[in-house]
Amino acid sequence: MFFNQKIIKLQADVQSSTEIITLLAQMLKQKTIVKDNYLTHVLAREKNFPTGLQLENGIGVAIPHTDSEYVNTSQIAIATLKKPVVFKSMVNKAVDVEVSLVFMIAMSKPHEQAQLLSNLMTFCQNKQAIAELLAERNPQNVEQILNKYDLK
Repeated sequence: MFFNQKIIKLQADVQSSTEIITLLAQMLKQKTIVKDNYLTHVLAREKNFPTGLQLENGIGVAIPHTDSEYVNTSQIAIATLKKPVVFKSMVNKAVDVEVSLVFMIAMSKPHEQAQLLSNLMTFCQNKQAIAELLAERNPQNVEQILNKYDLK
């Protein structure tokens, strides 16, 4: 499992996609999960290849990430947001997505990322799972929710 309750931020009060990406990258860096240049590369990648995803239930999710060479240990940081922030759509860069849930991927092995992205996309289609995550206020319960819905 790539989740750790110490890198989960619930009800983050941020004003922008850059702010939440920076906050999560700092959390990952403090735990030495990522290298010093991880944040720079996530922000650059997000600009060129945005990760906002509008779900059918009207909720926006973002999955910012970068290449494995900037990662020491595979891990995913998670944030729910007090109020949505704008990310650009992964489908169409011209479209804004109001994001309330962020999964920041840090995978140390390139092959892990493709499978994890596939699993995350499946998880994000589950309206009940997303609703439970957004309602949660205790980081300890987040991992239980992820396990309950088989996100690995």
